[in-house]
Amino acid sequence: MDAANKSFSVKNERVPGWMEPMTMNYAPDKEEVLKKVKVGDEITAKVYDGDYRTLYDIQVVSKPADTKAAPGKK
Repeated sequence: MDAANKSFSVKNERVPGWMEPMTMNYAPDKEEVLKKVKVGDEITAKVYDGDYRTLYDIQVVSKPADTKAAPGKK
C-alpha cells in the first residue's frame, strides 16, 4: 500500500490468454478503496483494455489469516 502515491502493489494469478503471474503497481478507480484494502487481502478487480494501470470495481474476497492464536487456543 502506498497512500502517498494513491496506489498499491498487487500480485496476480495467471489470467489465461492475457497475463502471466506477476506483481504490478495499480491505482484504484476510487480513492476510498485505499482505506478498505489492507496488505495481504485477496481481491478481485476489473482491468479494461487500454487502461492497465487502474483497477476498477475492487472487492475484498478474503482477509489474511490471523497468525496469532487467542490465549488458551492452539
